[in-house]
Amino acid sequence: MKIIRYLFSFLAIILMTQHGLIAAQEIVNFYKQGNDKMAAGDYSGAIEEYTKAINQDPKDAKAYNNRGVVKLALGDRNGALEDYEKAVILKPDYAEGYYNYGVLKNELGDYSSAIVAYNKALECNSRFTDIYFRRGAAKGRVGDNNGALADYTNAIQVNPENIDAYNNRAIIKNILGDKEGAIADFLHVVNGYFKAGLAKAEKGDKKGAIADYTKVIMISPKNADAYTNRGNAKNDLGDREGAIADYSKAIEINPTHTLAYSNRGFVKVALGDKAGALFDYTKAIELNPASADLYFSRGIALAKFGEYQKAIADYTKAIKLNPKSALAYLNRGNAKVRIDNRKSALDDYNKALSIDSKNADAYFNRGFVKANQKDKQGAIADFSKAIECNPDYAKAYYQRGIAKSELGDEQGSIEDMKQAAKSGLNLTPKF
Repeated sequence: MKIIRYLFSFLAIILMTQHGLIAAQEIVNFYKQGNDKMAAGDYSGAIEEYTKAINQDPKDAKAYNNRGVVKLALGDRNGALEDYEKAVILKPDYAEGYYNYGVLKNELGDYSSAIVAYNKALECNSRFTDIYFRRGAAKGRVGDNNGALADYTNAIQVNPENIDAYNNRAIIKNILGDKEGAIADFLHVVNGYFKAGLAKAEKGDKKGAIADYTKVIMISPKNADAYTNRGNAKNDLGDREGAIADYSKAIEINPTHTLAYSNRGFVKVALGDKAGALFDYTKAIELNPASADLYFSRGIALAKFGEYQKAIADYTKAIKLNPKSALAYLNRGNAKVRIDNRKSALDDYNKALSIDSKNADAYFNRGFVKANQKDKQGAIADFSKAIECNPDYAKAYYQRGIAKSELGDEQGSIEDMKQAAKSGLNLTPKF
C-alpha cells in the first residue's frame, strides 16, 4: 500500500511539474504571438496576447514594455506610460523600459523626467548609445546647452554618420556663440544629407532622395547641385514641371551649371518644348564644347523633333570627340535611314557593331535596312543576332518571321510570330 501511495505521490509531482512547464510554455507563446502580431501591424491582437502573458506571469516586465509600445502606437499614451512604469518597477535594470519611458515623457513635454529616465537607461546599459542623442535634445529643451553639447558629441563619437546629431550640435554651438564650430557642423550635415540623397536615388528611393536634397537646400539655399539632383529625382517620379523648376533654380544660382541645362533640356524634349530643349542643349554645349555626350543628347533631341540633318551633324561631332561611341554611330545610322540614306546608314551600323558586338538594336536596325533592300537572308541573319543578344526582342522575332515567310519558310515564320507575341510585340521601328 505504501508503494501505491508513493506512486500516486510521484505521479502527482510529475503532473504538477508538467503543469508548470505547460504554463511557462503558454507564457512564451503568448509573448511570441504578441511580437508576431505587433510586427504584422495587428496592434489590438498584440495587446491581447501580451495581456494573456501578463495574466500568466504578472512579473513579466518585457510583456508590459511591449504592450506599452503597442498602446503608444495606438495613441494611448497614458496606458503606455503605466505599462512602462510597471516594467521598470518589476525589472529595475531594464534599460529598454527606461528608454521607452524617457521617449514618451519627452513626447509629453516632461523633459526633466525624460532626462532622468535616459540616465537610468545608460546606467543599466552603457551601450544603449541612441540615448545620447535623445538626452541631448531633452537637455536642450530645459536650457542645459552645455549638457546637450556633450551628449551630441558623444552621439557623434559613437556614430560618426549621425547627421541629426551634427545638425543639433550645430544649433547648440551657434547658441553658445561658437559660430565657426556651428558652420563646420552644418557643412557636415549638408554633405551627409547630400550623400544620403545620392545613395537613396541609386537604390530607387526617389522620394527619400527628394527629402534629403530638400534638407540640404533648407540648410544651404545656394546649393545648385542639390537643386539639380532633386530635379532628377522629381523627373524620375514623373514630376516634370517640378524638375524644370529645380533645374531653373540651379541655373539661377549657377549660370554655368552645364548639367542643369542639359537635364532641363532632356525634360523639355519629353514635354515637346522644341525651342526650350534646343536652347538648353545649345547653352550646355557653349559651356562645355568638348563634351561628346552633349552633342549626342542634342542630336537625340533634334531627331525627336524631325531635324534629321542637324541631328546627323551633332552625332558626327560626338563621334569626332568620342570615336568609340557605338550609340552615336547607331543613332546617326537611324537618322540617315530617316532621310533615305540607307547605304551610309549600313556603314554606321557596321561601325557600331565593330565597337559593340552585343548591340541588339544595331543588329535589328541593320537587318531592317537589309530587308528593305531585298536582302532577306542577310536580314534574317541580323535579326537572329539581335535575338541572340536579347532573347526577348519581340520586333526581331516579328521581322524575322516576315522575312522567313517571304522566303517560303511558313513554319519558321509562324514560330517567330508566336514568339513575338509572347515577348510583347511592338511594331514601331526603332529609328
